[in-house]
Amino acid sequence: MNSLSTAYSGDDNTSGTPTSTKIITIADLNNLKKDKTILIAGFPGPGLVGSISTSYIIDKLEMYQIAFVESHYISPGVIFIDGKLRHPFRLYANKQGNVCVLVCEAPIMMDGTHFVLDAVMDWAIKNSIEEVMVLDGIPVQGIPASDRKAVILASENMEQNNTNEQEVISSKEQEIQSSEEDQDEHISDHNINPQSNFNRSAIEDSSKKYTTFIGGIAGGLLSACLSYQIPCAAILIPSSSGIPDPEGASLLIESFNNFINDDKLKIETTQLKEQGQKLKKQLEQIIKAEQEQRAVGGGGGGGSQEDGNVSSHRFMYG
Repeated sequence: MNSLSTAYSGDDNTSGTPTSTKIITIADLNNLKKDKTILIAGFPGPGLVGSISTSYIIDKLEMYQIAFVESHYISPGVIFIDGKLRHPFRLYANKQGNVCVLVCEAPIMMDGTHFVLDAVMDWAIKNSIEEVMVLDGIPVQGIPASDRKAVILASENMEQNNTNEQEVISSKEQEIQSSEEDQDEHISDHNINPQSNFNRSAIEDSSKKYTTFIGGIAGGLLSACLSYQIPCAAILIPSSSGIPDPEGASLLIESFNNFINDDKLKIETTQLKEQGQKLKKQLEQIIKAEQEQRAVGGGGGGGSQEDGNVSSHRFMYG
């Protein structure tokens, strides 16, 4: 086991002990591709959609753990999953070595976010990560609308990659036409992205009208990618804070499927959808029962019938 990255914050605590952040490898990294490797990241944001979706991707792509992040800035604790105790901040890779997944299931202290991100970016650069995709939620009040949609926001250099792709495709088309090659081969070239793992045409023009701020560790990772000129994008879905949202996670993965070029990396989401529908019905029943109880004066909080809805949302969603 060797440490690939260590970032020191200095003597900034009362004990005088240096706080550190490092990524420790637990598997051979020689299998990682040296080009076109993507990093998918998910964090415990609204609805836990980032953590749920990345964990689901890890399972469906049969990925294995390659490293974990150790830091004084990560809330102490472990995760018990699949019959094993695990570190809460882990890195995985698929057998082909062209996809890595970063999954975080513990809070990160605000004053240590930059140190954690520095370690992650140092690791990403050393291991030839070409593009980064963040999956996260947009906080909303109450149960999200049934017609909610995910939005994809991408960096400028990812758009440039797509422009280069189109230029290469156009050049190939001219070669094919001049040499009168088979038409089927001509069509297949449209699905080849020599510059990017992602299909920029999947992003609707409406996303360019968005003006928003992405904060926390997810926004920090995207900001770090911009600083290091690594093409990056975020897929965001409206989700309630404080309540697991597998349905929202399934919508994130469906958007990811539309955005990724490699068909072998597309994820089937039926299982997540079923879990989401069951949870949504349970939440609706709980909210309805709680509102009915308040309406008949049994809320226990002295609230009137008129303020029942407001109190219900505060109770359920903080």
